[in-house]
Amino acid sequence: MNNSKPLILIVAPPGDLQIGLQALLTARLEVDVLVTGEESSAMKVINRYNPALVILDHDLPMNTVPMIIQHIKSSWPDIRCIVLVNEEQERQKVVCSGADLIIIKGLPGSKLITEIEKFLLVEEEDHPMSKDFDGE
Repeated sequence: MNNSKPLILIVAPPGDLQIGLQALLTARLEVDVLVTGEESSAMKVINRYNPALVILDHDLPMNTVPMIIQHIKSSWPDIRCIVLVNEEQERQKVVCSGADLIIIKGLPGSKLITEIEKFLLVEEEDHPMSKDFDGE
C-alpha cells in the first residue's frame, strides 16, 4: 500500500458488490482499497491500517452494521463511515448509529464515486454528519 494514498476499507459479504466497488474505487480514485466480509477482520484491519474511510454494506450477516459503526466511532472517531443500504427502511435503522453518510444502493457508479471523492476531500470540521444521499 502507498502511504500517500487514502486507504478505504470495504466491509461487505463476498460477491458482486464487494468486487465491483473495489474495482470502481481503484479505477476511478487515487486510493488503496482493502476488502473484508466480516466484523472481526474489519476491526483488525482498522486497528492495523487506520483507513480514512470505511464503506459498509448493510447486507452483512446478523445486521451487524450499527454495531460495527458504533465500535469504529468509539475507538477511532476520526474514521469516516459510509453505509450502503437497499431501501429507506434500512436507512432508518442505521441513521442513529453514527454513520457519516448513508447511500441507497442503485446510484450510478459515477455519482457514487463523486460522493465518495467529495467525502474524502472534505476537511474534518466541514464534513456532514449523518448526511443522506439517495441520488434524487
